[in-house]
Amino acid sequence: MRDLKFLKRIVTSGAIATTAAFGSFVAVVQAATFTLPIESAAKATGVDVLRDRYNLDGTGITIGFLSDSFSTAETFDTFGNLDTYATNIANGYLPSNVKVLKDFAQPGATDEGRALAQLIHAVAPGANLLFHTGVGSANEFAQGIQALAAAGADIIVDDVGYIPENTPDAPLDLLDLEPPNGPINQAINGVFNQGISYFTDAANDFPNLPIYGHANNPNAVTVGAVYYGNAPSYFNRAFGVVVEQGQIEPFSSQGNSGLFKPDVVAPDALPISFNLSGGSRRDIEPGFFTLFGTSASAPYTAAVAALLLQAKPTATPTEIYSVLRNTAVSPSSGFDSRYGFGMIRGDKAITALGVKSVPEPSAIPALLCVTVAIALFLKRTHPLPNA
Repeated sequence: MRDLKFLKRIVTSGAIATTAAFGSFVAVVQAATFTLPIESAAKATGVDVLRDRYNLDGTGITIGFLSDSFSTAETFDTFGNLDTYATNIANGYLPSNVKVLKDFAQPGATDEGRALAQLIHAVAPGANLLFHTGVGSANEFAQGIQALAAAGADIIVDDVGYIPENTPDAPLDLLDLEPPNGPINQAINGVFNQGISYFTDAANDFPNLPIYGHANNPNAVTVGAVYYGNAPSYFNRAFGVVVEQGQIEPFSSQGNSGLFKPDVVAPDALPISFNLSGGSRRDIEPGFFTLFGTSASAPYTAAVAALLLQAKPTATPTEIYSVLRNTAVSPSSGFDSRYGFGMIRGDKAITALGVKSVPEPSAIPALLCVTVAIALFLKRTHPLPNA
């Protein structure tokens, strides 16, 4: 046993760790690093496996996202310093090539789009990012979806909602109509037919409404929220409950009877670099705030989809949707109106796509070195008998 421990120590180097077991040696690739501290969420959803064993980072995939604004609000970091797109680039939270097709600069802008972008980039740092505001009207929201598709988006995600269609006296252009009606649903259906996957948030149970509008579109994946923050639990003041890691968020909107929404759930309580809307909680990790809600879960899921699409570029939206639903993990059997089909598991989804993992390019020469070291060690410690 001491020989085996010594052998493990002498052949371990760099990114390759070797486990000795009488002729069986397993190479383990070094864990991925993330631009934000999302390790607990990454492990819970298999993103660490996609990054480590499959070498996936979203390269070659373009993700379009819609929210209120991207770079027009005045936001601050945990030290009270201005937090901007420029500082996000300098700190590695965002790439320098985010393409903004249209921003929103009116009072009330929060740069929630930049928060979404940070989460997407943490999961899929190689992906190209496109932003278009979803604020203004239902028509402008639909035009933003179409503009992102025209600009080359492979995947689109939003966290925007308008008024439910049964709201009395509401202007028609502010209604989020039930599918297949309305410009938003028509735009989603149009990009889906072009081969573009679409993701949206389930909303946060405000004002105590079930999932409505384009979030009920069968051509989109609707995402609810499960708590997977950096703290083991937190106290939700609005609902007066303690939420443990892995539990459904009490505000994550419930689906309607007869509709399979939400499709899946994904982590929220994810770290971002700035105080969104001025009321964000400090993350347990120093230097970060926490983004709660399905607005965090939807872009996270879209980024996971980007890793899957990178692994299998020929995959259709239907295939991506199916593997995410079919491999999701749920405490319920079958579909649940809060959990959907369960929490996404990227590691299981990629297996369902038929993609096999590949070793890091450095693994082959490293394993050759391991083999030589093993041979020399065994020759020295267990010499062959003289003929």
